[in-house]
Amino acid sequence: MVVADETISPADEQALLGRIGRAWWVVLLLGVVSLIVGVIVLIRPFTAVNVAAIIFGIWLLVSGVIQLAQAFDKQLETISRVLNAITGVIGIVLGIICLDSAEDRIALLTLFIGIWWIMRGIVQIAIGASEQGGGVVIFLGILGILAGGVVLIWPIASLTVLTLVVGIWLVVLGIFEIIASFRVRSLKKARQASV
Repeated sequence: MVVADETISPADEQALLGRIGRAWWVVLLLGVVSLIVGVIVLIRPFTAVNVAAIIFGIWLLVSGVIQLAQAFDKQLETISRVLNAITGVIGIVLGIICLDSAEDRIALLTLFIGIWWIMRGIVQIAIGASEQGGGVVIFLGILGILAGGVVLIWPIASLTVLTLVVGIWLVVLGIFEIIASFRVRSLKKARQASV
């Protein structure tokens, strides 16, 4: 929901619209990139998953190195240093495994997605059961746990469906961004004509 700010003057509003209008090509570029990546994901799903898994492996490696470095921070408590060392070493090992083999990296990515959904679902249920939550949050938590379970039980089929959903989402997003960029451009031209 957008709330109108009554403190903005008409001149400031026109300046803001002018800046947005000048950036229409950025929205167009994002739309084209989203569309191209979406089409690639739909045409070459294994390649897309493999690239995502490589990025995941690099993330594991880098975060593992950072956590391992934090283990040597004398300002942290001993338990924090030990946990950082353990998780850092695990991250580095998993990152190396991810980058070494296509099958391993895809399996690890699928395992991570499944476990992440389950953990997120548990957290959502806990939040939903608290005073701040509600039935919808609990329902979303249950869905998350079910989705994580499905990914862990049927990893290849789940990854195929996820890849298809991501590809379609990127194509639709790209089309909407391209349309939005031309609408912003036409607003800019209309504004210039009225001035």
